[in-house]
Amino acid sequence: MSDIWVHLPVDERNVPPMPLASRPDSLKGLKVGLLENGKEFSQEVHEGLQEVLVRDYDVGDVQFWHKGFPAKAAPFIDDMAKDCDVVISGVGH
Repeated sequence: MSDIWVHLPVDERNVPPMPLASRPDSLKGLKVGLLENGKEFSQEVHEGLQEVLVRDYDVGDVQFWHKGFPAKAAPFIDDMAKDCDVVISGVGH
């Protein structure tokens, strides 16, 4: 895989590279969390994504998390990491 560069909007210089999170070989049987950030139509996008994940990828369970406002931090990040095998953060529009 080629390198992926992620730019963080922080006021720090010379931030060391961070490794990507490990990826499962399959989603089969896993619990997937969907983080809805409050943008218009994000709920509809996630409902469609849930349908595809269950139908095509045989996920075990899908849990929805609602942040409520796009610019707000999600106060339940630790709970998501504890409760889910994989989390997808998505937007609407």
